[in-house]
Amino acid sequence: MAIAGLLPITGIQAQENPEQSYAGQTLEEVTVTAQKREESLQDAPISIIAFNNEKLEKMGVTDIVDIQNAVPNVTFSPFFQNKNSVSPYIRGVGNADIQVTKDPAVGVYLDGVYLGRSAGLALDVADLERIEILRGPQGTLYGRNSTGGAVNLTSVKPQAEGSFAQTLSVGDKGYWRSVTKGNYAISDELFVRAAYATSEKDGWIENTGGGNDFGADDKDALRVALAWQPNDDWTIDYTYDQSSNTSTQLPYQLIEDHTGSLGFIATGKRLDTLSVNNLRDTQVDVSGHGLTIAWDNDGHIIKSITASRELEEDGYQDYSASWHHLGGGAIPSLVGSGAEYLDTDFDKQQEQFSQEFQFIGDLLDGRLQYTSGLYYFREEGSENQITYLNALRLASLGFDATPSVLDSFTQADFTAWALWSSAEDAYAVDVESESKAIYGQYAYTPQLFDDDLTVTLGLRYTEDRREASKASNLYNGFAGGAVYGERESDNFSKSLTFDYALNEDANVYAKYAEGYRAGGFNARGSQANFANGFDPEEMTSFELGFKSELLDRRMRLNAALFNYSYENLQVDQSDPVNITQTDTLNAGEASYMGFEADLTALLGEHFKLTASYGYVDAEYDEYIQDGEDVADDRRIAFTPEHSYSIGLDYDTYLGELGALNANLTYNWQDQQWFSSRGAATREATGLLNGSVSLQDVAVGAGYLRTTLWAHNLLDEEYILNSFDAGGLVLGVFGEERSFGLDVTLSF
Repeated sequence: MAIAGLLPITGIQAQENPEQSYAGQTLEEVTVTAQKREESLQDAPISIIAFNNEKLEKMGVTDIVDIQNAVPNVTFSPFFQNKNSVSPYIRGVGNADIQVTKDPAVGVYLDGVYLGRSAGLALDVADLERIEILRGPQGTLYGRNSTGGAVNLTSVKPQAEGSFAQTLSVGDKGYWRSVTKGNYAISDELFVRAAYATSEKDGWIENTGGGNDFGADDKDALRVALAWQPNDDWTIDYTYDQSSNTSTQLPYQLIEDHTGSLGFIATGKRLDTLSVNNLRDTQVDVSGHGLTIAWDNDGHIIKSITASRELEEDGYQDYSASWHHLGGGAIPSLVGSGAEYLDTDFDKQQEQFSQEFQFIGDLLDGRLQYTSGLYYFREEGSENQITYLNALRLASLGFDATPSVLDSFTQADFTAWALWSSAEDAYAVDVESESKAIYGQYAYTPQLFDDDLTVTLGLRYTEDRREASKASNLYNGFAGGAVYGERESDNFSKSLTFDYALNEDANVYAKYAEGYRAGGFNARGSQANFANGFDPEEMTSFELGFKSELLDRRMRLNAALFNYSYENLQVDQSDPVNITQTDTLNAGEASYMGFEADLTALLGEHFKLTASYGYVDAEYDEYIQDGEDVADDRRIAFTPEHSYSIGLDYDTYLGELGALNANLTYNWQDQQWFSSRGAATREATGLLNGSVSLQDVAVGAGYLRTTLWAHNLLDEEYILNSFDAGGLVLGVFGEERSFGLDVTLSF
């Protein structure tokens, strides 16, 4: 679905007279739960961007991938092996590889529940109310695996008032979508809400080989929520959500050849037609149950959040599109799968259980706010993958990509391997993980300085344990075996914040924070490196921030300056010989510094401007590999130095015809690398999106909203993801210009 004007929440306060325009209006107060309690965005000493449900619906946002490129210093890149999975990066901190044996660096939460795996994050969420993006380490309240920051997805809760809404969408490339939402009060105490979304989209790159076209989607998402409020003190919420997608992967083109042997099939242009031998579907299913029980004892809240979730993924990716489509039969396959270069079959299962107890309230006549808790997380998972590498044929063309384990083979060995072996690199991994934590955050406002100063102390102690086993069969028995590893660690994270109100409309803050990401194992690594695993990484952060509302609340300006220091940074390193293997190294040390600013302003009677800018300067201070410091030859991946977003809204009231809104948004990101070394990169990219909406049109007892949207209006060619395989740079392109129409009838 296209993003048409994804901007921070900048709504206008509701008016009884809809004919009033922006003249005389003020910016709406934005409420967030970034610190596990409701508060104004302007009062939270955090660099945060938030989007409300009205904005999300108008823009057609259904998952976090839809905010790709729209928030400066934030990227949500699809995983190179599976577009249904996401690699989030915030301020240059993230994790490029997605496995059950290692954790992400950005924590993603759905209704307060931590989502342990990044797989499936690109699936639809049926009934979103709000998305919050917290930039910077959140080690105190969110704990492990949030060194980069956190993303909070909040669903709409059941309400006492009944409602119903139906949205139908159509677009180019065979796109259609239906979203049905309903809310019903069973009694004065019990409410139920349900939402169901289903959509299909044809592949937008034609596949002239076997199977469907590239990029096709068939998505479903369901959410059911029950809320029981037996009295004013107790609230019990139960939720069930399920999302699935049957899709075909996007094709990887050979965009650069630095080997001198395959230039005749390399092209840096996005191709509308490609092919592979037999493109198969990828299936992803995610589901979860959640139970939240809250007791409010005269402002002191005790909350229990219990959740279980399951993930199943069965996928396929063939990287041979350029070889098959452009090779003209010059590169026949010698492997059983029929791939001319490389393909993978993979499946993944994961189950998780989490329990959190929160204690929230005020003491000392409101001068001391406390948020503390106990947290437990357990998961079990497995990951299996078979890679077919047509290395012999590549070698015959002069490209030396055969693994070192084959260096001593004679020509007879190679011939036997080609005829009788499927040239497989297969592994099966099983993992169990457990995490326990106790945390507290305490904000105190002394009587000094006329109650304008607040000092906040945060503490969190975490214990982690992870054990994993790997059985592999490399090249049909030429290498492999079974190994086992176990890692335990603990961490004590601290934060200290000084927040000072300059006046009623502006405040500044200074913050020190620590972050921690657990150690683990790399399923794609060699046997020895898998068994050894890798250590936790730790971050120290300093941040200065400024938040203000100016010109009688017609302008909002927030800014933050940050500096990070990393120790034992976990870095994924591709094997330069065997392109099917990667190792995770504790590289040493890295430094980050940067700045971001977010501006919203009402311009005259009808216009609203939103602009955001981000800057990150990240580099390795020490990168030890094989006993040598190679920091000067490495760079921080997925980190554009500059990025910005600028949008303009026009709103006017048309009487009985309703309210008209038009929006244009331009999102730009600087050049970024996709790995710490190699030639895989994306040049600076800017995307223009737009929408026109007519809403609040009375139809009987209901209201109609119609939105015409367009994504990538200028039809820019840009790389979504790329990797360098021994001098062959493969990349997958982002979608060409797309457009569609949404019609919503609500009661």
